[in-house]
Amino acid sequence: MATMAAPSMHRVVGPLQNVARDEENPRLTLQHLLHPEHWDLPEWNGPHTDDPEGITQKLESLDHSVSLLKRYRNSLRPIHRLSPDILALIFLGLVEDQEHPLSSQFGSFSWSYLAHVCHRWRTIALGCAGLWTQLSTRYPDAAVACLERSGDAPLSFVVHARATTSDSKELIDRILPHMCRMRSLYVPWLHVNDESGNVSALLSSLLDAPAPQLETFYVFRVRDDGLCFALPTVFGGNTPRLRILKLAYTYPQMGRLSFSNLKELYIRGRKRNTITMELASLLDMLEACPSLEALVTIKSKFIITDPLEREDEPLRRIRLDKLHRLDIARCTASVVSTLLSRLTIPNCQLSMSVWLERGSDFRFLFGVPDDLCLEHPLRDIRKLNVTYRSSSSSVVIDGTTSVHPFQIIATIGQITNIGDMPTHSGPLLLSIAKTLDLALLEEFTIAETAYYHPHVGFSKDIWVQVFARMPLLRKLHIRLQSITDSGFCRVILSALSATDAVTDRVVCPHLETITLMEDRTWSSLQWYKFARMRKEQGHPLRRLSLCLPHYENVEDMAETDLAELREVVENVDLDPPETPHIDFPNVQW
Repeated sequence: MATMAAPSMHRVVGPLQNVARDEENPRLTLQHLLHPEHWDLPEWNGPHTDDPEGITQKLESLDHSVSLLKRYRNSLRPIHRLSPDILALIFLGLVEDQEHPLSSQFGSFSWSYLAHVCHRWRTIALGCAGLWTQLSTRYPDAAVACLERSGDAPLSFVVHARATTSDSKELIDRILPHMCRMRSLYVPWLHVNDESGNVSALLSSLLDAPAPQLETFYVFRVRDDGLCFALPTVFGGNTPRLRILKLAYTYPQMGRLSFSNLKELYIRGRKRNTITMELASLLDMLEACPSLEALVTIKSKFIITDPLEREDEPLRRIRLDKLHRLDIARCTASVVSTLLSRLTIPNCQLSMSVWLERGSDFRFLFGVPDDLCLEHPLRDIRKLNVTYRSSSSSVVIDGTTSVHPFQIIATIGQITNIGDMPTHSGPLLLSIAKTLDLALLEEFTIAETAYYHPHVGFSKDIWVQVFARMPLLRKLHIRLQSITDSGFCRVILSALSATDAVTDRVVCPHLETITLMEDRTWSSLQWYKFARMRKEQGHPLRRLSLCLPHYENVEDMAETDLAELREVVENVDLDPPETPHIDFPNVQW
């Protein structure tokens, strides 16, 4: 890292010695300068006069000497114990933390305040090539200065959305010889596909140039009309070091660039013009990305018209051990299920938004394959939340495995003949329980948002089958915002009281905690009978937390039947905890 050294001490002390030895002008001796009350200067505070003794020149010499003394004083500060290389690394960290490439300040030298602190900092800042690598068409003069001072450091270049040939072509032509050290390139989608369907004249030479060091290529979105399109061949199709590919309103294809070292792939379509890709093409790209860590698609859908395998070939399997995030939105459940059945991603957190489908066996499809392999990311689920959003005809399935969180949003499409959510919520829950791996589930939440229609799809038999697949369940949370629903309430109680016809054991024998909010159909007597039965069978409840409306206006709880309920339940309270929330990180574009 190139830095400049501070001036030597003999250069600092020399001018001061000359002033101190100046006997011809005693008015300017150091002793007199330190005591202004003894100054004997001609016309002090008077009108303008000539300077026959050259005092002005001497003062300019003293100003230089004083500035050198201040520089020496700064060198004695504790911060100057840091070497120039360490300070340069700190400066680089500050710049990287503050400037996002798509911010309006990128490439404007907003870090220049560092060079105003002292001479040493200025010398280091001017000599640090890494500080001069941010280029933008917003600031062409600053970009030219960066090209001159950046040496051979990798560059980051942003083409502003409003850049035109008249105001930016000259800068791009000056950048072309430096494409061999371009590390990050950000271009608006309008210039990648103009009105004629070709790369604009502004960027054609830039995107045709080889970029062997390119690590990030970002086609960012701009508000304008247009259709989504396939990315043309860029950089000669050879980007051996490409790690991050973010595409708005465009999608990649094999042969258009290199995927061998790709770690992050983001594809975004338009709201009214979603991207449509063949699933076979996506699988080809994933197979070419052995180091892929994140795959995110937004407003993009995949279809299956081309065969995924030949008739004589086994099921295609693609292993991505490094993939830690998979986000897929607005796809049909069967296509997503087909995709996941061909991926081996043992260390991945899933986030999916799918259109709910119903199979020929009347089983609901919500994006998860029926047969989960041993390394599927949805095995070994420990927490599960099923939240119905009947007002929007959707259900949110989220939770955590022993390693990662997951989230699935399944929505009933408007053009399907499935019906409304309250009618099919029971069979849908049963399909969820049969598809997911709930053998080690410990905490389960069933909830409904504000929707004043009863769920008629539940029955005791369905709940018994659901709970039978949760043998290790310890906590059950019921969250209702409905006044007419008994499918979530009395039927659940009846199912938890049922015994197996063969073993005569109750379902969920390890159940210890039940919390309930906003239900208006349950009574404390029902709870008492249920808890006493569980205790008599050797499976007592340890905590029962209720928020029931008939306790709201009671002033003295001693007058209620809670005392009797506490005889069969270890801890009874009227303050249920908040609904368990799964923290799922949002996608950063």
